[in-house]
Amino acid sequence: MKLSDYKPNTNQSNASTSAKKEEFLEKDLQDKYNQYKDMSQSELNSELFKEVARQKSQGTFDYQKLASMLESLRGSLSEENYQNIKRIMESLK
Repeated sequence: MKLSDYKPNTNQSNASTSAKKEEFLEKDLQDKYNQYKDMSQSELNSELFKEVARQKSQGTFDYQKLASMLESLRGSLSEENYQNIKRIMESLK
């Protein structure tokens, strides 16, 4: 059998890959939380605008995707939080 003909057991491979991705995502999320948890509102805003500027310069900023995500979360947010986030997003355009 040639190496190019080898097909791994997809059930084991997918489960293992999925577990690794989940572990990575959880660690990444925890790292991000630790990075931002002690910042003030103004520091958080500054970081947000820096990240948006970086993404815009790279051509990767997608306002429509953010707006869609906000709408999908609307039911989980209080009206006040929804309006605050929407106002912040308007300033990102």
